[in-house]
This record gives sequence, C-alpha cells and structure tokens, in this order.
Amino acid sequence: PVPKPLVELGGMTLIERTLRQLWSNGIEEVALIVNERMTNIVSHVDDLHPPVPVHSVVKTTESSMHSLFELSELLGDDRFILCTVDSIMVPGEAAGFIRSFTDNPEVDVLLSYTDFVDDEKPLLIGVEAESQRVTSLGDAAAGSPFCTVGLYGMSPSVMPLLESAVNRGMKKLRNFLGSVLDSPALRRGFRLSKAIDVDRPEDMEVARAFLLEHAQDGAAGQQHN
Repeated sequence: PVPKPLVELGGMTLIERTLRQLWSNGIEEVALIVNERMTNIVSHVDDLHPPVPVHSVVKTTESSMHSLFELSELLGDDRFILCTVDSIMVPGEAAGFIRSFTDNPEVDVLLSYTDFVDDEKPLLIGVEAESQRVTSLGDAAAGSPFCTVGLYGMSPSVMPLLESAVNRGMKKLRNFLGSVLDSPALRRGFRLSKAIDVDRPEDMEVARAFLLEHAQDGAAGQQHN
C-alpha cells in the first residue's frame, strides 16, 4: 500500500500539502522523521525542491511522542511547529496559527482545536473562551465540544518534560501533552473552523469535498472583489 504521507489529495501528496503550508508561512527549516519502511518519502520531499533546508531522520519509533524526541537534537533551542501530515484544514488557517505562535513568544505551547470532531480517537480539549487558556485534555476534558488538531506550537522549555516522559516510559504524544498541563508552561488554544483527520479511506472523500468547497469559496471571493 501507498504510505499515508504519499497519498494524493487535491493534486498533492499529503506531505507536500503539509510542507507547502509550512514554508509558505515563514518556516525557515524543517525536521522530518519517517520510519524505515518509508524511505521513499525522503526522496519525494527532495524532488519537491524545498525552498528551505529539510533535515530528514529515518528511524522507526513506537509513537509520535518518540518521533518528536528523536528530532529534539535537530530542533535545538528554537521554538517550533509540530504537525502531522494527515490533518486537513481550511487553507489559510494554518497561517493564522503560525502567526499567533510567532507573535506571542510568552506562550510555551499553542494547541490548535476545532469543534468539528471527526476522528476515530479524538483528543478532547477544554479551553477557556475568553483567555484561550487550555484547562484540560483527554479524559479530563470529557464533555467538551472541542478536540485537538495535528498542529502544535512548542517552545524549547517543554523538551525537558518530553525527555522525562520518555524516561518514565510514557507511550503517547497525547499523554505527554496532558502532562504539560501539570507544568508551569503557558498553554493556549487556537481555534480552527474545521479540520479533517485522514485516517480511514472514507476520510479521503470527505477531505476532497472539504477542499473543493473552500476552493470554490475562495474563487467566489476573488470574483466578487
């Protein structure tokens, strides 16, 4: 089967769509990790002729949390955006997220979220409406109408927490994010209007219709102007 990052959607692979979204919004470098069965992803990215440096790591890890840990040396002391390739959002909203994280350096962790919950295993999130302070995640947020999207802003201050989580045998990124709530890190949410998490074959059709809808909205807006 085709690896998920190489699945095409709207004329682009999922990883190309993600990368173009990043480097068109001021991201200066990319650190990419792929497992040992998907080395063709690295050559695919090279073929895109990225306008920014892309540092690739080929290593099979047990979870996305461990993948982030493997990238920690490449990330150094910089603030960074962590994203998955399978979250499809309204074109342009990622730009707002990146701008918010860039413009608010006091925020240690910025979590994107939506009230469009269409995920096999959504990570529920509780957020104060006015301050956008994140108050709960996972089971502690039961009853919340919101779930996270695969787009996160993080400062280097969370990396010692990540190392501790790995050393304690923690297994999942969602558990690590939950542990950040117990730290003094400043956490905020950033609401997106809608996002599709592409996990199942039927999600592809939903995502295609979603992108087509917003492409038509953009064309109508340009025509009106």
